[in-house]
Amino acid sequence: MRSLIVFFLLLLTTGQQAYGQQDTAFSKLYQRYFSLFGEPDQEKEFHEVSAQLKNYYLKRNKLRSYYKILINEVLYEAEKGKSYHAIVKANEMMADMKERDVKYYEMAYAALGTIFETRGNYRMAEHYYMDALENCGAKDTSSLMSIYSKLASLKTTREPEKAWEWNEKFGAVSVNHPDYHKLYLALKGEINFFMNQPEQFRKTYQEFQQYFKDHPGLDNFGIPTMEVINATLNKDYDRALQILDTPSADFNPIDRCDIRIKVFETMGDKDRALEEVNRRRDLRDSLNSDMLFENINEINAEVGIMKIHEKAAKEREFWLAVVIVLLLVGLGLVVSRYLLRQRYQKKLLRQNKELEVALLRAEESDRMKTSFIEQVSHEIRTPLNIITGFAQVITNPEYQLEEKERNTMLSEISHNTVEITNIVNELLEVSQEESRQHYELTDYINVKQLCQKMIDQAVIISNGRLTMTLNCQVSNEFVMHSNRHALEKILGQLLKNAVKFTNEGTVELKVSERASHKDIEFAITDTGIGIDQQYHDKIFERFFKVDHFKQGLGLGLTMSRKMAELLGGTLQIDSSYQNGARFLLVLPVQHT
Repeated sequence: MRSLIVFFLLLLTTGQQAYGQQDTAFSKLYQRYFSLFGEPDQEKEFHEVSAQLKNYYLKRNKLRSYYKILINEVLYEAEKGKSYHAIVKANEMMADMKERDVKYYEMAYAALGTIFETRGNYRMAEHYYMDALENCGAKDTSSLMSIYSKLASLKTTREPEKAWEWNEKFGAVSVNHPDYHKLYLALKGEINFFMNQPEQFRKTYQEFQQYFKDHPGLDNFGIPTMEVINATLNKDYDRALQILDTPSADFNPIDRCDIRIKVFETMGDKDRALEEVNRRRDLRDSLNSDMLFENINEINAEVGIMKIHEKAAKEREFWLAVVIVLLLVGLGLVVSRYLLRQRYQKKLLRQNKELEVALLRAEESDRMKTSFIEQVSHEIRTPLNIITGFAQVITNPEYQLEEKERNTMLSEISHNTVEITNIVNELLEVSQEESRQHYELTDYINVKQLCQKMIDQAVIISNGRLTMTLNCQVSNEFVMHSNRHALEKILGQLLKNAVKFTNEGTVELKVSERASHKDIEFAITDTGIGIDQQYHDKIFERFFKVDHFKQGLGLGLTMSRKMAELLGGTLQIDSSYQNGARFLLVLPVQHT
């Protein structure tokens, strides 16, 4: 059913023509605009007509209608599979709203949610739909109907109880809108099905049929979905599967997989259900891969334009290579995870495991892949945008830049190039560290000298912003037997985090010997923002970040804990400390 929901926003935001009802030329233009939306081979004419409509509304200061046309352009790009273009357009629209000091952000957020939903990334889709809801006015019925229906549809197969709550809100605001209220009934029936409520579905089915009789002229959308469910509950499985195999606006490819899985589960055919789970997973992998390749193609195109105007060709080639390597590494990880999961699922089949086990593992793997793609994309987008923007300004002959301004921009380009290089290096280093099974414990380390070195490095990072303190409670001659490289990496990461998340105050490195004289404890304490106790276990997981907008891939603490364990020690957060964050690294003094 989600295929219509993707365009539900389009229908709601373009359904009003009050501004041009008396204008015959406008009416013809408007009708042509609607017809062009469904003709992907007429892209040039679509954008020309769209530009005429935007000018029409701007001249009359009808900004809401103007932004609705912009939203339709975003959806048009998403429908054609150009997610990169769609996201850029949505961000440009939000920037335009800020410049004009108007607040129709719910439209932009809903559009971003739709883009991610079409790629099968439901977590990001839900995030943007919730942002849209927060920015939506209580009296904006059309937007509320769109957002409620999208959230209900998004949750139907995975969290039907929450889907029910959203759909009831949708039903309450759509009661006076027959075209949308029958969609509410169709969603209600589908949710009944996924909540295993056959009797409630039959009541909803009767209500759905009666609604069509009471409101002649409604389109047939929703009927195939209800017929599939009705046939399934009547054990007419062949008819249910036949309807699912018939082309219909009710189903997109992922919808078909979700409903087939439920039909097979109802039949008790776990093998076919698991086969459908694998097909759905492959489909999502394909969508994610398409998005990666699309980003690569778009970046290639943008860099190609830069090559015509920029003088620093070597630097541009380097940036392009870095981005391509990063994206190929991500794609390689996706393929690697996919192959590993395939082998694991074959093993599960041989052992006749329950379908639920396979489903849970598949969802966890999807979460890890999605998290990786989101983290890498987020980290490279900002420096890459800065590089692209400044490069275009520098090479544009229309801008007359002073030498100081030019040098500042070149400095920013150089800095952000280093940022992207550091991301690639971090990924390569993580790959190397993950395969490591042990460290050579051959170094005799003077503890005080090492800690002073680490504090000196942290002072440089903080740039005088914080007070850096070394509290060494061991003698100047105290020596431990370990691996110097690994220990420096752990302490460097912990001190770097402390500086990063502390706006003012102090960062302290305290070193003390445990009472048993067999272990030494390094305590890194800061007066920063701290970490909520609910995240104390999660912060050591790969790619986990409490604040998704903070720079970093979410791998530093993961690798630090692993290195500590390979050194024979432990790394944990001190839950008793409340004035910031404190991490405790405990290592043996001597190794036998």
